Amino acid sequence: MSQKVQRNALCPCGSGKKYKKCCLLKAKDESNQRYDHREGVQKSLIWLNQTYRPQIDQWVEQFWFSGMSEVERQGVATADAQLRAIHDVNVLEILLAEGRFSDEESEATPLQLVLNEQSLELNESQQSYLAQLTQRPLRLYAVVSRNLGKSFTVEDVLADETFDVFDAAGSRIFETGDYVGLRMMKVGETWETSGAIYHIPTDYQEALKHNLSDVEGSHSQALASFWLKLVAAHV
Repeated sequence: MSQKVQRNALCPCGSGKKYKKCCLLKAKDESNQRYDHREGVQKSLIWLNQTYRPQIDQWVEQFWFSGMSEVERQGVATADAQLRAIHDVNVLEILLAEGRFSDEESEATPLQLVLNEQSLELNESQQSYLAQLTQRPLRLYAVVSRNLGKSFTVEDVLADETFDVFDAAGSRIFETGDYVGLRMMKVGETWETSGAIYHIPTDYQEALKHNLSDVEGSHSQALASFWLKLVAAHV
């Protein structure tokens, strides 16, 4: 069993510095940075919801629920509370990252509207993080390992890429072998997730993997649509 490193002990990374002046400090900085980024996302979504509610409703109908029957929509609406909460995060995250509002006179992305809105007073780090959303599409990952309470490691199911994510919450949510759709965000020298989670039950993993292998370019829409139908079916 591993022991907790004392603040004044030498850092286990081998730097020769005390733990409190090395990796502990770095972990606190990364945690503060993650909080700052999530705060920027939250402020942006609240502003969008208050300012562009009709456009959001239209986008949900035309994009998010595209191709879904009334029965399936009712299935989503009657999913259990925890799954509904995840659904609400996912729909708003993909709206901000990849959504587009359009009408006969103008066309703009929600993200462009957010980044151009000075009243939000987003700092440079928050703006940079938000801008990165468009560069990081949803991908399907397999959880290959986890360090409970600290981090987890995922591998892109359809590409030879592995990511170490230092996220205590995620390390408790995921199990080794899970398939999950995530948007990986680069922050300094580390990776974190954008907050969207598309967990795929074991019985449906191969079907989704096969579907995505036929998709050229971004997997976001195909992955989200597959997951949404599972939610509708209460899987």
